Amino acid sequence: MVLKKEIALQIKNLLKENPQGLSITDIVRVVDINRNTAGRYLENLLVSGQVEMRRLGMAKIYMLSQRVPLSAVLSISSELVIQLDSSLRIIFANEPFLKLVETDSKNLIGKNIEYSPVALIFDEVFSSFIKNIKEGITGKEWSGEIEIIAKGIVLFCRIAPTVFEDGRKGVSVIFEDITNRKKSEDALRESEERYRKLIDISPDAVFLHSEGKILFANPATVTLFGAAHPDQIIGINVLDFVHPDFREVVRKNIERDLIGEKTPQLELHMVRSDGSPFIVEGRGVRTSNGGKLAVQVALRDITESKRAEEALRESEGTFRSLVNESSDGIVIADEEGKVIVWNNALARISGIRESEAMGNLYIDLMVSTIVPEHRDHARITKIRKIVHEQLHTGASSYFFRPLGAEIIRKDGTRCYIQQTAFPIQTAKGYRIGSIIRDITEQKNIEKQLQKSEQLFKRLLEQSFDAIAVHKDGKIVFLNERAAKILGAAKPEELTGRPIFDFIHPESRKDLEDRVRKLGTAEGMAVPVIIEKFIRTDGTTVTVEVMAISFDDNGIPAFRVAFREIAPPERQSCVKIKRGDVQ
Repeated sequence: MVLKKEIALQIKNLLKENPQGLSITDIVRVVDINRNTAGRYLENLLVSGQVEMRRLGMAKIYMLSQRVPLSAVLSISSELVIQLDSSLRIIFANEPFLKLVETDSKNLIGKNIEYSPVALIFDEVFSSFIKNIKEGITGKEWSGEIEIIAKGIVLFCRIAPTVFEDGRKGVSVIFEDITNRKKSEDALRESEERYRKLIDISPDAVFLHSEGKILFANPATVTLFGAAHPDQIIGINVLDFVHPDFREVVRKNIERDLIGEKTPQLELHMVRSDGSPFIVEGRGVRTSNGGKLAVQVALRDITESKRAEEALRESEGTFRSLVNESSDGIVIADEEGKVIVWNNALARISGIRESEAMGNLYIDLMVSTIVPEHRDHARITKIRKIVHEQLHTGASSYFFRPLGAEIIRKDGTRCYIQQTAFPIQTAKGYRIGSIIRDITEQKNIEKQLQKSEQLFKRLLEQSFDAIAVHKDGKIVFLNERAAKILGAAKPEELTGRPIFDFIHPESRKDLEDRVRKLGTAEGMAVPVIIEKFIRTDGTTVTVEVMAISFDDNGIPAFRVAFREIAPPERQSCVKIKRGDVQ
């Protein structure tokens, strides 16, 4: 049955005259329609929000709705709103939406949305947008994000089935601009990802606990606690890893952390999963997890350093015994910079005996061993400055370059050393401790590696096969055999030339496909194939080719080996103009 506007208006006017409400019986006494017809009109007015209904006993009392009309609400909304009827005609658009599509209501209202400026703005997502609108007309709601590339914005869209005042079905489409929120979310995700990566690679143990239970642990924590996998410690009470003698002080620190107090760094004894003890220093700070208070803890294993401190407090004889058994050179200088410990390993490395070193200035001894070509005034001044700073401030630095220094012994032999200096605090001030490691063998290996690389390069250059490397479409290396086949006297004549300058037109597409395919993965190879190349003089040469891809500092590169498969006298001598290869 088609509902007539005039009857709906007559019912609304009657209810307006009777604000206390009327029953269907009261309405049909005035409006010339039967009860069933009146019920249909009232149902439509209820759905569209124009009429309200309440029960009085068994009777239904209808009254005119006192709510603000939907169109008035949508007009003042900061969100972007359009309404469409079942024929996809736009029947309403508020000002923010008109601003988005850069038009006015005269050029939009009454038009089919598929033939309106909206289609241009939504561009690539328009087809899926229309599909969701059509489903909304059938009664299916939809919500999701839509990226408007032309505007550089992201909108959250809600499509809701709607019945309008005249009983027609359609949809209301409401957009919320979430561009800034998405940017903030992306920035937050990036920040969280960076933070997570820093935590994952941190050498210190970092974990999170709430209500006593461990919720998160980085790899260093898993290792420190003696577990093989995070699942073995997640959910375990953090106090289970604390030595019984320290549990009370840790419990009090946790209470202070949770109320926001800044707790001092604590040194405590802990036990691993297998019961073995270790010593750490660290502190906790209040945070939250899933809305609950939590504590984030950072711990550093100081077991070895504590053992070192204990060793230094032992008797001089025991200390010297331990030091002399070390394979690394060890030296300690007093507050004046004079040597008080010089172990056997250092005597072997430096060529200076303990008796010659004791009581002398450590800096003078080390400077005297530096090879003459490195014994310049600036370097010596810098070393003396570092030693002075260590003696007076305890600042820890490397005496020489991080990769080491070359020294010369009294017997004239040379070696490379790597030296790490550290301050030792005493009651009289700072002393200097230093560990020197002989890295001569490592240096020799590096030199051997360089020789090996040079040998490999010579082998390539002298290979019977032609070998070339190209990257970014240009030749970056080729041996003499390859240069000869391509008609050049020397490889340098062709280096930097586009690879396609030497590819016959018949083979060019195959090469393009091969480069595209090989460039997708490291180490992909193409079996031996037959192709035609073009020499520098324009003649062609038929070759067998095999290629393999590899990564060159993040850029795909290709190593190609090829050889002639027909003697020169049987090859085509037809010259190819360079313009034919374009």
